[in-house]
Amino acid sequence: MKVLIIEDDDAKYNNIEGHLLEKGVSVSDVVRAKNMSDFAGSLSSEEVGLFIIDFKVPSFDDGTAIANGKAILEAIVKAGKNDALLLAISSYPDDFSELRAEFEARGCILADYKNVAGWKSTLNHLLVQLKKNIRMDFLIFCALHDERKPYVVLVDGKPVSRGGVSCWDFEIEGKKGSIILLPQMGLVNAAILAATCIDRYKPKLVGMSGICGGFSKHAELGQLLVSRMAYEYQSGKWSTDGFQNEPYQVQTEPSFVTLIQQILDDENLIVELENGHRGSRPMKPSNPKLGFFTSGSAVIADKTYLDQIEKTHRKVSGLDMEVFAVQRAAELSVSKPVCLCAKTVVDLCDDDKNDDIHDYGSYVSAKFLLKAIQSYFKSEHEAC
Repeated sequence: MKVLIIEDDDAKYNNIEGHLLEKGVSVSDVVRAKNMSDFAGSLSSEEVGLFIIDFKVPSFDDGTAIANGKAILEAIVKAGKNDALLLAISSYPDDFSELRAEFEARGCILADYKNVAGWKSTLNHLLVQLKKNIRMDFLIFCALHDERKPYVVLVDGKPVSRGGVSCWDFEIEGKKGSIILLPQMGLVNAAILAATCIDRYKPKLVGMSGICGGFSKHAELGQLLVSRMAYEYQSGKWSTDGFQNEPYQVQTEPSFVTLIQQILDDENLIVELENGHRGSRPMKPSNPKLGFFTSGSAVIADKTYLDQIEKTHRKVSGLDMEVFAVQRAAELSVSKPVCLCAKTVVDLCDDDKNDDIHDYGSYVSAKFLLKAIQSYFKSEHEAC
């Protein structure tokens, strides 16, 4: 999270910035606005988590400092920065009595710049809160440790534990993200953790990679499936006539599907994804494709039940335990990030199950997800 300092006085700015750097804030995360026009240009950034306000700043370059404090506060509120931390450090404490009620009502703390120990102590407290309000541009969920393992080789990151959750933080061309390992595989664990992390980190994109089962009519062994739509095969009603399925569906955002299809149309994609993998591979390569996933909490080994699941949707391709949960968590969240789930078929939902291509499936799906994330943020930047 970045800190935006709205301050025209160089000496005062240097003192505040110096304290931030002493407390571990990186230089790249400190942004300065010397006037109101600078402030307006920085306000749209979603990465600003702390605003340090001066009551009197110029409206434009080389202008005279005037009482713009209320205008700054109002602009922050109207921009919807409800979660941002606010601190006003002023050299004019005599103005506090007039401004205190309005500023504190909107969560802004007032501090006297001449009371150095006071504003530093307050700022230290806010920095502790800021570290808890970490924002991520993207999140990737993995149900198994082996599914996350390829990322350690593919990206330059670092392991982090937050609230007992195992994370692997890294960046893609300046975009911050983390690969989150579920505490246990399954629909419930995926739903709870995905919803919690989306609410906490407010990413623009969430994804999932790994391995899955496949239905032989619409998938091949070793084929990478990218979710166009997912549903839960467990929802419905048990009666004397048996189980009547009522599948709740969640679709991948259509405009995002268009972008993914462009990636999948590359004839050399599978060669690119396999490059670097040194283990076992499928007997024959198959092109990655968009498909339909069905998810549930249990491992299915009964053919009769599998046939019933397959009949629920005539185009179902992949069977797993988490995809629906992750996509549904994204759909129901306040921030509503786009969602991309990609898994590789390592068995065809029959008795012929082994671990021969599990590493291959995890590697290929991880590499695809990284490529898709990079393409998404590139297209977003070009659109701006």
